[in-house]
Amino acid sequence: MKQTNRTLSVLLAILMLFSVATTAFAAGGNGGGSTALTVQSATINDTPVAEATEIHGNDTILLTFSGNVTDSSVWVSNSGKIQLKDGSGNAASISLTTPGGKKVGVVLGNLAKATYTLTIGKEFKDTNGNTLGAKYELTFTVNKGNGSGTGGGNGESPLELVSVKAGDKDLAGAELEPSGTITITFSRGMDENQAANFEKIGIYDKDGKKVANVSFSDFQKPDVNSKGSYTVLTYKNLATGEYTLKIGKDVKANNNHTLEKAVNITFTVKDKDDEKVNFIRSLLDSIADFFKKVIDFFKGLLSK
Repeated sequence: MKQTNRTLSVLLAILMLFSVATTAFAAGGNGGGSTALTVQSATINDTPVAEATEIHGNDTILLTFSGNVTDSSVWVSNSGKIQLKDGSGNAASISLTTPGGKKVGVVLGNLAKATYTLTIGKEFKDTNGNTLGAKYELTFTVNKGNGSGTGGGNGESPLELVSVKAGDKDLAGAELEPSGTITITFSRGMDENQAANFEKIGIYDKDGKKVANVSFSDFQKPDVNSKGSYTVLTYKNLATGEYTLKIGKDVKANNNHTLEKAVNITFTVKDKDDEKVNFIRSLLDSIADFFKKVIDFFKGLLSK
């Protein structure tokens, strides 16, 4: 009987080691993180937000984290956990960019002068599975307009970028097919200057080269009563990798107002082999689950 128990103990130890190794591989080789994710800095034009004396309604807050939070494996989930609200708790307009693995740009949507709170949910995580653990909040005050003249802020009808969508999702951080469409919506009519505007909008690869296989539809109104307009950008046969949609600051509405500040939105084109990788990980998860059940069975035998 002692020999049987000794044999079962050895077999149990081997199964436990195999299960741990399989689970770690299925999770991407790390099995989850153990170090809390942190926000290392929050700056506007290289100045900490807390020390910034002038914050404009269209500035960009650059957040730097301790881990990679923009990889395609986590960004779709993470991007939904960043919110901005005004002093009354109402949602305020922002768009997100991903200038680097550990960096996230929060582009303010031509905000009025007021106090706002940027919030990041506690489940915001990096590629190792480390999370913030607690909700992150950053309060700041917009105390400057967005400029004067033909741009936004002080004009009668400023031009704003309303949304940039790939299907029904925001383009920022999205993972797209090699060919598809991107819908770009502005707050004003754009059809009178559309040829010149299309020259100021483009997709660029990670080396800064403008992609050639891109076309635009004529600007159209979302509905009859709308003052805004949109164009559908069609791209074809992009290679796997990271890209940036760039919208120049000089795109011009029919009332001659411009954005005044360029907008850069980063997205990725997914690898066609991702489905195979996901299948393998799913299979390994199933194998790990099977061995856990076998281990539980042997534990039951040893306890008798």
